[in-house]
Amino acid sequence: MTIETEQRAQEQANLREGQAFKPLRAGDHSTLAPAQETPTEARQGFLGRPVLMVLVGGLVLAVIAWFVVEKSV
Repeated sequence: MTIETEQRAQEQANLREGQAFKPLRAGDHSTLAPAQETPTEARQGFLGRPVLMVLVGGLVLAVIAWFVVEKSV
């Protein structure tokens, strides 16, 4: 990583959960000088409590549907 990328990564590592960070601007780069993203910027989405709640909620609904189908057979 370049020095600029390392500085952005350090700033992002010091943020608290849910706190926004300045995104990488796509217009500043070209094919000759591609963007170097930090691990936080390269991630498609953030993990955390909302993602876990959706996964658990989906699992609970699947179990309920399974029991409904088993009862009706």
